[in-house]
Amino acid sequence: MKPIVWKTSGSPATDGAGVKLRRYLGTSEFGHLDPFLMLDEFGSDSPDDYLAGFPDHPHRGFETVTYLLEGTMEHRDSLGNVGVLSTGSVQWMTAGKGIIHSEMPKQKDGMLRGYQLWVNLPKVQKMISPGYVDIPRKDWASITFGKSKIELLSGTLGNANGPAKPKTPVLYGHWTIPSGEKLQIPYPIHWNGFFHVAKGEVFSGKEHFGISQLGVFGEGDYCELTNSSDLTAEGILVAGEPLGEPIAQYGPFVMNTKEEIYQTFADYQSGQFGRA
Repeated sequence: MKPIVWKTSGSPATDGAGVKLRRYLGTSEFGHLDPFLMLDEFGSDSPDDYLAGFPDHPHRGFETVTYLLEGTMEHRDSLGNVGVLSTGSVQWMTAGKGIIHSEMPKQKDGMLRGYQLWVNLPKVQKMISPGYVDIPRKDWASITFGKSKIELLSGTLGNANGPAKPKTPVLYGHWTIPSGEKLQIPYPIHWNGFFHVAKGEVFSGKEHFGISQLGVFGEGDYCELTNSSDLTAEGILVAGEPLGEPIAQYGPFVMNTKEEIYQTFADYQSGQFGRA
């Protein structure tokens, strides 16, 4: 069984125009988990925490995965795309050679909760054309293990394949474990992986995890989560193949060298972002 090598409750942060969130990967406490650059969880029923949203901002060199557990958000980008994410929906966006987009709440009250994951692109694909796809959770592949299940957004488990097609090999699933049950998921021994608890509580080995806690797995053949509480537990499991390439990052720009970052600034300032 894959052991837990890191456990965290994340760090409070703000992003966009002041949206309050918790950051788990991409912090001073825990940096990159190749190929993952950042993981944020946002969640509040106070409009003051999220209404300002994430106005126009640029990206280059990676993919963003926005998964909405509750609420409604609208995406607009410099290619002219417009999409609305509702509860259970995912937007998988490839920034590639450059895109400018916004993610704004489409509600004035109530709970807005979800995740945003940044997945690095390999050097040979950093300058591909940008694009995105919206994927509702009903389109995810559902696999049952006894009374537990995992709904697969991307990657392969047995004969099941998730609908998303990431450029970097990634397994991304939403797991549900009833009281007294467990879930065992295999993925390649050399991949980096983690899980996050969105509801309830679980054990991985002897390590206990509650709501909004994250665990990073070490090497092994499979990961195991056990729910010994009285309530159903839910969350996400994410694993990916390491790229093993150098990373040069400045905020929303992720390349391989400082020179490429300098070129990114020049391209952004000259209006090169957002072209197919």
